[in-house]
Amino acid sequence: MRDLEAVSGLPLSLGDDGRLVFGQGLPAVEPAARTLEAMREVLAEPGASGPDVLYVMYRDIARPGDRAALRAAGLRYDVTILAPARLGAEWNKTYGHYHPLAPGGDYYPEVYEVLSGRAVYLLQHRAPGGGIDDVLVIPASPGDKVFMIPGYGHSTINVGDEPLVMANWVAGAFSSEYGDYRERHGASYYALAGAESVRWEPNPRYGRVPEAVVCAPLCPEETTALRAGRPMYGDGAAHPDRLAYLVDPGKYRGSWNGLVDPRAGGRSRPS
Repeated sequence: MRDLEAVSGLPLSLGDDGRLVFGQGLPAVEPAARTLEAMREVLAEPGASGPDVLYVMYRDIARPGDRAALRAAGLRYDVTILAPARLGAEWNKTYGHYHPLAPGGDYYPEVYEVLSGRAVYLLQHRAPGGGIDDVLVIPASPGDKVFMIPGYGHSTINVGDEPLVMANWVAGAFSSEYGDYRERHGASYYALAGAESVRWEPNPRYGRVPEAVVCAPLCPEETTALRAGRPMYGDGAAHPDRLAYLVDPGKYRGSWNGLVDPRAGGRSRPS
């Protein structure tokens, strides 16, 4: 059993079975599971063997005293756990998805926090003609907060030999869009296990894709109001108004413009 309270700000532990243990009056949430069978359509090797359940998602976790304010603010806090597994040569990952447009005309963003394990976030941006014009690789460790830039699809990869536990704040009113990842059998790159690091294999169903740019965790401080070294649940629950950009991104567009370097032809700024 691994205690996650110090890093999450909630009475949570990771059980030996790879599931969350809820404590101290925190209402338990039943997880949704993503199975190997459901993931085969986005794997580099669709016939690969692996555990029956690749990851579980606990949606809408909240202390009872925080629930009403978070719902009024339109916010949801989730925790996802990815099993340590290799599916053939590929590291275990989430399915991948895009976010839809918010009512104000901008795509919904999201912010993640790694609670335990080693993550790599793979972001990709759709070009006007239907291809991909930007690919970001963002490694993250426990305590890191990573911003999902509006308009970028994203998948998370567990590149370690232990469970990856991550949390996220997101608007609760929309449904993620999986169609592009399903039709193209995954993201624009597959994360394969190399001799010393991750080997990025282009997905041929995308045609030509740009080189993936390795970035430090992207988190515009003036937008997220989530402080380094502090669990983001506590900050978000205490001040849900400071996460209003997740629900109404059009009002905050300028806050993440600095994450893109125009001198690189629109490519996002590498670390």
